[in-house]
Amino acid sequence: MRVDLHVHTAFSDGTLTPEQAVDTAYSLKLRAIAITDHDTVEGIKPALDRAKEYSSFEVIPGIEINAFYLNEEIHILGYYIDWENDFLRSTLKSLQEERVERIKKIVKKLNDMGIEISFEDILAKASGSSVGRPHVAAALVEKKIVSSIKEAFDLYLDKGKPAFVPREKITPHYAVDVLKKSGGIPVLAHPGKIKDQSIVKSLIDYGIQGIEVYHKDHDEEMVQHYKKIASKYGLLLTGGSDCHGKPLIMGSQPVPYEYVTQLKQIKKQLCIQ
Repeated sequence: MRVDLHVHTAFSDGTLTPEQAVDTAYSLKLRAIAITDHDTVEGIKPALDRAKEYSSFEVIPGIEINAFYLNEEIHILGYYIDWENDFLRSTLKSLQEERVERIKKIVKKLNDMGIEISFEDILAKASGSSVGRPHVAAALVEKKIVSSIKEAFDLYLDKGKPAFVPREKITPHYAVDVLKKSGGIPVLAHPGKIKDQSIVKSLIDYGIQGIEVYHKDHDEEMVQHYKKIASKYGLLLTGGSDCHGKPLIMGSQPVPYEYVTQLKQIKKQLCIQ
């Protein structure tokens, strides 16, 4: 039985609604998915409600918190979070406010370059509470300023490009704290994308509880490398497609249901403590 522990919905930068994500996963004969939207938990309840319509199918409440450390973007996944936790929601509210301010600065840069686009144009592309650069890119495509999302990033939005604005992000260590205080299990997302691998060890020492070994950007050598690290330090293994809807890659990683069982065991221990 396969699962996908890294799925985004339209509440962040995905294209599928939570209901569509659940329907798709069930049609692919997956046993479970984790809803892991960027900096928001708004997609969890709709997904949980939809999952009730299917027997022997599970939705794991999760999140992916965007953090920044040593000039690198670091993502921390959280599983079995208490998504109604006041502290978590307060933290996420601050992150959402920061996202909005960043997008407004990007819009100003684009306007200064003579590109006619408004903040409202971008909000129209963000059906959820988590607005980001992919929504800017989608608006640029709609206005025929660029021909594709990739071109938008290549010309304007990527780091070093004229409309790029860095985020004032929290550290991954703080993200770990937030997730633990919210009853969640913190897991390092796609570690193979991190340039300075000493960061991986730093987060292990700090208390990360798992590591994402299966990911679309990990080749087999990386998978085996991170499995060895997980074994050495007693970390949970996770994995997922990092599906954003298009292309539809949900379920493309060989992630066994055993990983969900192990997450449940850790969650049970947390509840006993």
